[in-house]
Amino acid sequence: MVEELVELLKQARQEKGISLSEISEETKIQIYYLEALENADFDRFPGEVYLRGALTNYATMVGLEPKRVLDLYRNLGREEPLGEELKLSPKRKTVPLPRPERAPSLIYGLIILALLLTAGGYLFVEQYWPRKSPQEPVPAEPPVATETEGEKPETVEPEPPEAAVKLTVSKSNSTSRETVFSVGNADSLDIKLTSLERCWVEMRTDDEEEFPSRILQKGEKITARAKDRIWIRLGHPPGARLKINGITVKETEEQKRPHNFLFVRK
Repeated sequence: MVEELVELLKQARQEKGISLSEISEETKIQIYYLEALENADFDRFPGEVYLRGALTNYATMVGLEPKRVLDLYRNLGREEPLGEELKLSPKRKTVPLPRPERAPSLIYGLIILALLLTAGGYLFVEQYWPRKSPQEPVPAEPPVATETEGEKPETVEPEPPEAAVKLTVSKSNSTSRETVFSVGNADSLDIKLTSLERCWVEMRTDDEEEFPSRILQKGEKITARAKDRIWIRLGHPPGARLKINGITVKETEEQKRPHNFLFVRK
């Protein structure tokens, strides 16, 4: 079974005419680990998560179905079948419990009681409260403004409107493999990724590897927040909708191959 998996990987790569160096450059996986895959030396990897990620990326690059490759690996008896994949979330949010609603009948009863009390008070005042005889209104004199010598009235300056977030492509720092964005007028960086179809993704926030590489299924979402930097790599950029601080990143539609996107707060 091990020979079948190794032969499948090597044969697919050779048919595509792709070298291990090219796979390493595109997936950022060291050649040391790629050689371990083709030699069935799985003990080189630090853990199962990294090994499965490397198998998935390798299969995607050489045109194999990642699920088929992972099934062959599972048949080796090294791991239990995976259950339903958990959605990624950088932080768990506490959902507040709903407040108990009062019965509508009680609310309506309180409203009717308030109306009756208001109407009764009005009738009492109209019938029993003594009225004063009308008098000729005396025009009020306008107040005389007094100004202390040496003091001027204080003027309140209106606060300037809050500046909108600006997203700009840094052409001088961008390359054919990575697009760099400058994010202005933002206190932090908030990213939201929605998978429109199967899409491989890897993400780091503030240069920390917070999300390991994996394949998102259609409809899955990822949200993350960083102070200064967010780096994300998409295996199929048109298959994902990317937003940074509520602004849609349209440059993902222009990239047809795996591509990196770097957002830097200015």
